[in-house]
Amino acid sequence: MDRNNPAINRILEEAADLVGREKEAAGNVEPTEGYKGRQIERLKEFATIHNLWIDFKALSLVYLNKGGENEVFTGNEDFVVKLNNFDYAGDDLTNFFIRIEAHNLFFSNIPYEMIGFAYNSQNEFCAVLVQPYVRAKREAIENEIQHYMESLGFIMDYPDEYHNEQYEIFDAVPNNVLYGIDGQLYFIDTQIRLR
Repeated sequence: MDRNNPAINRILEEAADLVGREKEAAGNVEPTEGYKGRQIERLKEFATIHNLWIDFKALSLVYLNKGGENEVFTGNEDFVVKLNNFDYAGDDLTNFFIRIEAHNLFFSNIPYEMIGFAYNSQNEFCAVLVQPYVRAKREAIENEIQHYMESLGFIMDYPDEYHNEQYEIFDAVPNNVLYGIDGQLYFIDTQIRLR
């Protein structure tokens, strides 16, 4: 997994553009659940054309955990690999790409990189994301999360939900935000959407 490869760094941008064009082509003619299916089919074609399928059997990865949309693995203590099944994107994969882009904007110390596509253990089509491995002392506490979010210009709506003029960030709870051994907070798995 050569994360410094310029082609790898463009996958997220090109895939986001592809699903956006698919949504525009569908317009208001088709129900949203229909174009999500078409977006997935286009991403599968994209993966095949650009040789972006990742064979997990060929990798030395160790399973760590499973959440609502991710199966998480690691191969060493430098990175984690997440198989994201697009479940939290709703009926439009554009939401997934908005979320990843916003995450990388606000939480640049723990960015996502898309390296390709695969199927998870449930045989669901997934984006393969890589994130740095966090060496954590503990989970963050709520007032640390609140202070950090306010420093970014966000307003707290509820203890785990924040907003600014453009975005809503939620699920900013201690088990999704780690306090690193370096004293920094790492927002490893929040949800983000446009307001």
